[in-house]
Amino acid sequence: MDKLLIDARIDSVRLEQSAALDLEYNIDSYLPPSWTTRQMVNGYKRYILAGNTENEDYLTLRAGFSETEGRCNKIFSDVIASYIRKETYDYSATMFPRHDLKTPAAKRPPDAEYWDSIRRTALHHLKNNGYWVAKFDAPQRLVESLKSKVMGKFEADHGAAKLQASIEGTAGAVRQFKSKSSWLLTFEEMYELAADPVLLSIMQSYMGVPPIFNTPVSFLNSAAKAKTEKDLSDTAQLYHHDMHRLSFVKLFVYLTDVGPGSGPHTLIPGTHQDRPSSLWKDRRHKDEDVAKAGLLEKEVRITGKAGTLFLVDTRALHKGAEPESEWRLMAQVQYTNSLFGYPLHDSDHKLALAAASDNPDIQQAAALVRKYVEKTGVRFMQNYI
Repeated sequence: MDKLLIDARIDSVRLEQSAALDLEYNIDSYLPPSWTTRQMVNGYKRYILAGNTENEDYLTLRAGFSETEGRCNKIFSDVIASYIRKETYDYSATMFPRHDLKTPAAKRPPDAEYWDSIRRTALHHLKNNGYWVAKFDAPQRLVESLKSKVMGKFEADHGAAKLQASIEGTAGAVRQFKSKSSWLLTFEEMYELAADPVLLSIMQSYMGVPPIFNTPVSFLNSAAKAKTEKDLSDTAQLYHHDMHRLSFVKLFVYLTDVGPGSGPHTLIPGTHQDRPSSLWKDRRHKDEDVAKAGLLEKEVRITGKAGTLFLVDTRALHKGAEPESEWRLMAQVQYTNSLFGYPLHDSDHKLALAAASDNPDIQQAAALVRKYVEKTGVRFMQNYI
């Protein structure tokens, strides 16, 4: 069975072969001729053949995004979307409650119509602003379970005293704990949340293709104060854009209440599409740089109770605000349209690892990959088959 899934994963990558040929022959008509974009095409072709990206090609992707101010990524993504078959998602399987349940049943639209209006609203906000905050929260049982597991692993890996110091914001405490994807991939809550049909439908509408589940991660950020600009940079508390794949959106869920003093996720709406040239550079940007460009006044800080869900196209300028008084715990998953970009590791391929190892974490991750292949298809789990 696993051999069939591994073969299917290879076939899933090869589905992009037509897009690669299209780009090879037409890139100079899609974009002004450029050495960087031509090298991106060559790197993309190599990815299709090998099923992975060389680091040099990944760096070219990053350079091409900044050099063309995002236009090359849009062209590549549009071409891929023209060749990949769309999926139909069953809203009846969603875990989320409707927010209009206090309205008399006779006046409420059917479920399919209701959730499709949510999809359209989310799509509008993502396209125009680069983010969308859901009207619904993640189920409390999922939030509590995920928080308990993440905190348990942080304590096991770093020790109870060090973890408590960060929670209390003690001077000199570790300012950020970051999970390892290897152990987060053993938590079914991450798959269950990301595979919800409402979210998958929104992602397919935005990216034009059924999304791929990518890089689950969790962060604990302390209110311990930064001493240097490097401290802020190391914990992503300076403005920046992400660029690991061609097109991607991150799903965030707060696992603690996040108020203004808890380090809310912060972004500049619309900068996934347009911003001054100086802010397309692939580096961290201080608030003064953003203010000088006239954008800081547009800043949005997303606060909410534990369970708050939001989607962000993190090609937009964003950061985590530095917590002032309280710690923050959150989890995230990245949806992507292609795995071209940041090189994959052999350890990502859980089914091959499981065949050669009795490690219980590897076996658990492999079992979850198999389960969610069955629920959502090979493409969704392509990263981890």
